[in-house]
Amino acid sequence: MQFKTLVLTVFILILAVSIASAEIEVKLTASDGAAGDYFGRSVHVDGDFAIVGADRDDVDGTNDAGSAYIFQRSGGAWTQVAKLTAADKTQADYFGVSVSISGDNAIVGSHYEDPDGRSNAGSAYIFVKPGGGWADMTETAKLTASDKRNGDLFGASVSISDDNAIVGAYNEDPGDTYNA
Repeated sequence: MQFKTLVLTVFILILAVSIASAEIEVKLTASDGAAGDYFGRSVHVDGDFAIVGADRDDVDGTNDAGSAYIFQRSGGAWTQVAKLTAADKTQADYFGVSVSISGDNAIVGSHYEDPDGRSNAGSAYIFVKPGGGWADMTETAKLTASDKRNGDLFGASVSISDDNAIVGAYNEDPGDTYNA
């Protein structure tokens, strides 16, 4: 049996005043990237910072635990400044399936994480930039739904703006209404 190797990269585009033209500024890659990490599954940029999800990254020997990388632009060059991971990582959490960054705050979704033993209920992790700048770290806070159930997929989508965060759970069934 033959398998295909997939290595993803991310391209940062500079958009001119005319949307009709754009040029690639830089290609971002993870410092420890490997085949199958799915680096670039999710991306977000805010000013001079970009966050990139790698939801299939094998972290510390944990298959598909996932990670997210923060890059900073300085003088026109983009540099990886942090790798974010979950303190409670387990196999196939897919941390990094969704990402967002705003100022000193970042949020990372992990829709297959199993909080309180609820299979694939999902979670989202908040990261606050330390005083010395972004660094490899685990979360500042972990978010889960108060009414979590198996298969909700909380964290499948995330967004953060300043100190406000929103987390999607497209498979949650409010009032027992399927995927409402």
